[in-house]
This record gives sequence, structure tokens and C-alpha cells, in this order.
Amino acid sequence: MLNKYKAVLFDYDGTLVDTNQLIIDSWNHMSTKLFGVPTTGEDIGWSFGIVLRDAMEIEAERRGWTGYTPDELCAHYREYQTQDRIESVKPFDGIMDAVLALKAKGMKLGIVTSRGLESCFAGLKKNGLKDCFDYLVTMETTDIHKPEPEPALICCEGLGVAPQDAVMVGDSVFDLQCGNAAGCDSCFVTWSVGTTPEKAVREGHPTYIVSDPKEFVSLFCAENDK
Repeated sequence: MLNKYKAVLFDYDGTLVDTNQLIIDSWNHMSTKLFGVPTTGEDIGWSFGIVLRDAMEIEAERRGWTGYTPDELCAHYREYQTQDRIESVKPFDGIMDAVLALKAKGMKLGIVTSRGLESCFAGLKKNGLKDCFDYLVTMETTDIHKPEPEPALICCEGLGVAPQDAVMVGDSVFDLQCGNAAGCDSCFVTWSVGTTPEKAVREGHPTYIVSDPKEFVSLFCAENDK
């Protein structure tokens, strides 16, 4: 039986690996240190999935933070994300088994993330995922980022598959919009922190909604009988 897709494109943060608290703590470190005000997940959950500098620029304007450039805000954010902290985060339950099962089915796997290459690679290596992925698109790969289609299109090209033969998996509306705009199908994971299933459906129009990683194999690997 043929696989329904030839490739699966995964977001990294909040989809494969549980970096949610690390991201929230990094924002809080920056805002408390520079402005004396805390940042919570409710404050910045909207930004999950987009490039950090863009999120800093938007959040600074929203909260009236002045005196620092977005790049300076990012530097203080990254001050908290030491190598030890980056490497301490773990994949979500069931992700490793699901990724290995997809590979065993002959699926090409890519990552489409707004995180930088160095920290993404460190997390993958520490968690034994580095060799599972055939192509990585990170913050440095392109100047055009999610929710635009370019990151997904670049990943498909790197994997040697047509967009219609791939599915984009993510925890944010931006992931879904990126995949859809590229011509891929899309899949929302319900272990998201920043996006509810209702918001995902309303703004991201996912092809699938998944609550357990083991569903990836049954949804993506078997050609539907029609």
C-alpha cells in the first residue's frame, strides 16, 4: 500500500520538543531584567511559531517597551537560553516512537522552524533525533518566515518532494498557514500552549487535528481508500 504522503514537515518548538517553559522563562528573564515587569505564557503565547526578532518588535510596541532595539531584546532573551538549558528540554511523550515509525515507513522527514540552527541542532542531537531528519529549515535559511509559504517550500525542495505530497505539522496557526500557503496539507497538535484547537480551526484550517503522536502513522502513511 502506498503512503498517502512522501514527507512530513515538523515544527520544532512546542511540536517535537517541549521548549514551552524555556521560551516563557526566557521572555520573563528579559522583561523582568530590563523593564521590571514579568512575562507569562498568556502574554506571549500568540508569538509561538514566528521568528523571535519579529515577536520582540511586536511585543515591545504592544507593551510600550522603549530604550532597546529588537536585537538587544533578543540578546537578553538568549542570555537565559544557555546551552545546558537548551539541551535539558525533552521531546513530548510519544514523539520519538512516532518519528522512528514514520522513518520505518520510508517517509522523508524535515524540520521547518523559526529557531536558529545552532540551538535547534543542539536539541536534536541531545535527544537522539538528529539522524531522523533529512532536511532542516531554520531561522537562517530564509529571510521570509512563517506564516509565509517559503520555509515549507524550501523544505519540500530540499527533500525532493512536491508540496502536495507533504504535510506540515505544528502547534501554532503560523505553522498551519505556512504549510497551507505552500500547497501542503497541515496538521495541528493539541499539546500546543499558544493555540487552542478552536483557534487553529478558525485561523489555520488544518487538514488534521492530532492529540497523540502515534496518530501520525495511521493518518500519514496509509493511502486512504476512496
